[in-house]
Amino acid sequence: MSASAPKKSLFVFHVNDSTDDQVLFQMAAKKADVPFAWQVADSAEKAIAYFDSLLKLSETESVAWPDLVVLDIVMPRESGFKVLEYIKGKAKLKRLPVVIFTGQHSQQVRDQAYALGANSFMLKPQDMAQTVDLVSSLYQAWSGAQRPTL
Repeated sequence: MSASAPKKSLFVFHVNDSTDDQVLFQMAAKKADVPFAWQVADSAEKAIAYFDSLLKLSETESVAWPDLVVLDIVMPRESGFKVLEYIKGKAKLKRLPVVIFTGQHSQQVRDQAYALGANSFMLKPQDMAQTVDLVSSLYQAWSGAQRPTL
């Protein structure tokens, strides 16, 4: 890509109950100069309702599917694993790339995420510089990926 060519925007669906984490991730994207378009949900239930709406709408209309789902695991009521299971259990959604973005350092949590179909597992960084690097890496990895036809 030439220096003058605009970067392709990546539509990210971010599921995280922490508004602070959502804002930090968005600020890091701006600082990294990566063009993410955002949709957020602050609970597993809202994320599943969002996907239910997209699925229903897709029966009669063309919809904008996320290019990437960034998913926290620890949330009130339902775990992010429920969202991951939902996505990977639906024929139209199962090819969506899902990146787990969590503070859980447990090998068991990591193993469970991959067993349920996560494409990547990333620990939440400790500072802004690390978050900028992480967001930049996510963009580099997923912006060039071939999008599935849903």
